[in-house]
Amino acid sequence: MKKYLFALIILLLVCPVVSQGQTKISAATRKGATAKKKTSSRSKPQRETASVPRRLWFTLSLTGAFDSNIDDDEQGLNSFGIVPSVGVHFQDNPEKPSFETHYEVAFHRYTNSDKYDRVSHNLTASHRLQLSRRWQLRTTGEMSLKGSSEDRDVNNQYILEEQLQYRINPNNRLRLFGAYRLKRYPLEDIGKNGVDPYIGARFDQKLRGGRAWEILYRYDKNRSQDPKDRYVRSTYGAQFSTPLFGERQDQLTLDARYAPRLYARQVKVDGERVPRRDERWTFDILYERPLRQDMQMGLNYRFETRSSNDPEKKFNSHLFGVTFAYKWWR
Repeated sequence: MKKYLFALIILLLVCPVVSQGQTKISAATRKGATAKKKTSSRSKPQRETASVPRRLWFTLSLTGAFDSNIDDDEQGLNSFGIVPSVGVHFQDNPEKPSFETHYEVAFHRYTNSDKYDRVSHNLTASHRLQLSRRWQLRTTGEMSLKGSSEDRDVNNQYILEEQLQYRINPNNRLRLFGAYRLKRYPLEDIGKNGVDPYIGARFDQKLRGGRAWEILYRYDKNRSQDPKDRYVRSTYGAQFSTPLFGERQDQLTLDARYAPRLYARQVKVDGERVPRRDERWTFDILYERPLRQDMQMGLNYRFETRSSNDPEKKFNSHLFGVTFAYKWWR
């Protein structure tokens, strides 16, 4: 434990020094950290603070987190983790890109368990096609090896997503999306390998004062090799974001998700065998603050709870995280 705390202190001291040196070099020679998805985990600062649009940038980030239940089970094993990552982003146009790609490699280390210690790689590429003034088509491909810097998944995923966007007016947008997703697990969990496609819709609205909200629905059907891991799931989500202090460009984001899941696997309830049913709630609070033009800080709290008719699958989890992200432009 001491060595992880020592490493975190050293990295937190070094990052600002490196940032200052690289900023001087870029100023003499003459965009934020991006993420996926998902979702759901939202622990990294993503608010853009650069005044001059860029086509290429590099990112460095360091995340420290405490998880009260890293395995998401009844045992409640707590763990402290450190995840440094390096990334590069490119887009073909500084202001309105039609093509974007991002690659990130992250190093994961946790206490009390080596199950999630790994090196992860994440590569995304997307192409946007403007069909008309209101309609837009976006194609996105993603390859994730052993998860990403924002989660604890140790599987590999390959996703091809198509999204159709309709701009109702300058402040309101409706998005319909669908994706084909492959999942591949380590040999000890090979039965979880399968296909998990999904479809869904998202509506978002911009409000006055930099505030915004959105609602989301997604349906997916996991078809794994082992029947016990097959399920259908619906995900309902809502998000609200607002600035706290305009002059500082602080941002507060509140996110809630509800995901009931029905398994093909059966469990015994009151002496009868019935399909396993889970209900999972996730609540996220993310506070983001730019420390300077090329560096941001994010503070995150997440609460997860799962109820189930299988008593062994119930759990509660609290996660506290802090992330420092640095961006170097060219």
